[in-house]
Amino acid sequence: MNLPSPCRQRGVALFAVLIVLVLVSLLVLVSLRSSLLQERMTAGTRDRAMALQNAEAALDEAQVAIGASRFGEGEGGLDCSARLAVANALCWPHPSLAGAAAPGRGWRQARDLQPKALSAGAPGFALQYMGRRESQIELGLGDEPNYGESQGRVEADYYRVLARGSDPEAAPDRSQVLLQATIVRE
Repeated sequence: MNLPSPCRQRGVALFAVLIVLVLVSLLVLVSLRSSLLQERMTAGTRDRAMALQNAEAALDEAQVAIGASRFGEGEGGLDCSARLAVANALCWPHPSLAGAAAPGRGWRQARDLQPKALSAGAPGFALQYMGRRESQIELGLGDEPNYGESQGRVEADYYRVLARGSDPEAAPDRSQVLLQATIVRE
C-alpha cells in the first residue's frame, strides 16, 4: 500500500479555503451594494412624499392668505393682471420657465410639517394676481353656467399660486415638488 506523503499535500486545503473566502466576500459585496441602492431609493421616495405634503400645506396657507385680505392690502404678490404682464417671465403659467427659485417670485415661507432632522428647507408659496374677471370663460377655464342658471354678472378675483415643498437653495440634492393652482375669490 502506497500512502501519499504529507509533504505533497501542503497548501491544497489552504487554496480551497481561499477560493471559498473570495466567493463569500463577493456575495457580501453584491448584497451590500443592493442594500445601499434600495436605501437610496427609499430615501428619495420619502423625500418626495414629504415635499408633496409640505407643498399641499403651503397651498392651504396661500388660500388662507388670499381669503384674509384683498390683493395689495399687505399681502403682496406679483401683479400679473395687465396685458403686458406676458412679457414678464415670472408671470408665465409654467413655473419652471424663469426658474422655480427665482427671487423675483416673492416666495413666502410656509410652516414646515417635517421634523428638523428630516427637513429639506422651509416650504413656501408665491402669489400672482391674475386680475378681476367676469367669468372663468375669460381665462379659458370653461365652467359656463348650467342651463336655467342665472346668467347674472359675477366678478371674481383670480390668483395663481405656486407652492414648493422645500427650499431648493437650502437642499439642492433633495427631491423638489412644485404645485400650481388657480384660486378664485368672489
